[in-house]
Amino acid sequence: MTMRDHFEMRKKAFGPNLPNDFMLAHGVEYTFNAETFAGPRAERKQCFANATHLALFNKDLTYVEGYVCIHGVPIEHAWCVDANGVVVDPTLEDVGQVVGYFGVPFKTEYVKRAILLNDVYGLLDWYYARKTCGHLYRLGLDDGQAWLLDQPVKKTRKRRAAA
Repeated sequence: MTMRDHFEMRKKAFGPNLPNDFMLAHGVEYTFNAETFAGPRAERKQCFANATHLALFNKDLTYVEGYVCIHGVPIEHAWCVDANGVVVDPTLEDVGQVVGYFGVPFKTEYVKRAILLNDVYGLLDWYYARKTCGHLYRLGLDDGQAWLLDQPVKKTRKRRAAA
């Protein structure tokens, strides 16, 4: 069973809901190989921050948020993909447990602006990313990203040092 099949079964069992429908509409099955897990591992349990930093500092990579399937169980996760759509995961170590990646790719500028606005890593959680997530779910991936990217950037004032 593919990850897409899992989300289709969720829809059939529980009916439509915005997060699940968003994943079905915009989610992509990604391939992975030994190179996916090559190199040093970043901090555990910080996949959203790890993938964000990797994408921000490597223009050849795209941030993706969705689910990794470990032993058949989908778990919320974030990673990057290269130009060929192959997963580059800075967080997980593969010891034969990973069986699939299914997620939504985001524009790097959107990731940066959403994280600054929400003051939290991660884009698809209703509670934590409340200032942007609803727009993605209601407008769709392209229009939801355009909504934020079309907003004027608010300038922040620098605090004066205490004398």
